[in-house]
Amino acid sequence: MEKALQFKIESFGAVDGPGIRLVIFLQGCPLRCIYCHNPESQSFTNKDAKQITTKEVIDLYEKHKTFYENGGGITLSGGEPLIHLDFCLELAKICYEKKINLALDTSGATFNKLSEPKYLEITKYHPLWIVDIKHINPKKHEMISKSKQQNEIKLIEFLEKNKQKYWVRQVYLPNYTDDKKDLEDLGKFLKNKKYMSRFELLPYHEFGLEKYETLGRKYPLKNKTHVPTKEELKSAMQIINKYMK
Repeated sequence: MEKALQFKIESFGAVDGPGIRLVIFLQGCPLRCIYCHNPESQSFTNKDAKQITTKEVIDLYEKHKTFYENGGGITLSGGEPLIHLDFCLELAKICYEKKINLALDTSGATFNKLSEPKYLEITKYHPLWIVDIKHINPKKHEMISKSKQQNEIKLIEFLEKNKQKYWVRQVYLPNYTDDKKDLEDLGKFLKNKKYMSRFELLPYHEFGLEKYETLGRKYPLKNKTHVPTKEELKSAMQIINKYMK
C-alpha cells in the first residue's frame, strides 16, 4: 500500500475539479513559483505534514460519498502531487476500479523521459488531468517558477498523444502574465487541442502573503503587482479565446 505526505485535506472542495471533491494536498514541490499560495508545501519535509495511504484516501471518500457521487470525486493537489508517482498510480487504479472520478492537479514538474513510463501507466486509468501552465514564454516561465523546464507544455503534448481528458489553467498575474503577445501565444498553443475540455484564467490573489510572513520568508510579489480586476480578466480571456476558437 502506497503512502504519501499530505499537509492539508479539504473535505468539500469546489474549485479543484468538477463537482464537490475530496482534495488531498500532498507535500513537496520542485518549483518556487513567485505567486505560490501554499509555500508550506514546497519543502519535501514538513513537521506538520502527515503520512496518508491510498486506503485512507478511499476511506475518507466513502465517509462523505453521497456528496461526491453527483459529478464530484477526489483531487490530488499540492505542492506537486506527481512527486509521489507510485502513490498517484496506485490511487488512480483503485479509483478506476471503483468508478471514482480522480483529478490530478499538476504543473508537470516531474514529467521527463525517466518518469514518462509511470505517467503512461497512469493514463490507463483515465484521471482528469488539471495542468497548470506557468508561462508560455520560456524566459518568463523561468522567472515565475525558478525552473528552466517547461514540463507542463511537454505534458500537454503527451496527454494529447495519449487521448487523455484534461483542463488547463494559468494564473493571471498583472505585470507578469498579462502581456498581449504572450496571451496570443498561449491562445495559439491551446488552439485545436482535441482533448482539452476546459481552460481557466485564474486571478492572482494574496492568500499566501500571511503564510510567507508566518514562515519568516519574504513575499516575492510584495509591491510588485495587484489583484486583477474583472475587466482585466475579461480582456485577457478575449485575446486568448480569439485564437482558441
